[in-house]
Amino acid sequence: MRDEKEYNSKVMWKVNPISKGFGIKYGLIELPTGVRASVVVGRNEKGWEHVSIELYARRLPTWAEMCYIKGVFWDDEEEVVQIHPKKSHYVNLTEALHLWRPINGNWALMNEKDII
Repeated sequence: MRDEKEYNSKVMWKVNPISKGFGIKYGLIELPTGVRASVVVGRNEKGWEHVSIELYARRLPTWAEMCYIKGVFWDDEEEVVQIHPKKSHYVNLTEALHLWRPINGNWALMNEKDII
């Protein structure tokens, strides 16, 4: 994930970092499409970086919008995924999409239980 200083210029933080040891932050970002989105950025205790994106446009983000968000928070050569879990594990609290990346870059350790 990019250094916080690199993406701070594109994100308007709404609140101070919410921290339980994971450095979670909540903010707003304006996309090139002119739509504003809320973003939650953080890391979990199981070694995953995470960005959650929810648009104020009452729709899900497009592929292009997700690519833009990926580029704000990660370098071009970092792999990031959007996970589609088993239906029994859905937690639909909002109309949001999520991007994930293992902090150490080791995809071999990817396990559904690590992110849910």
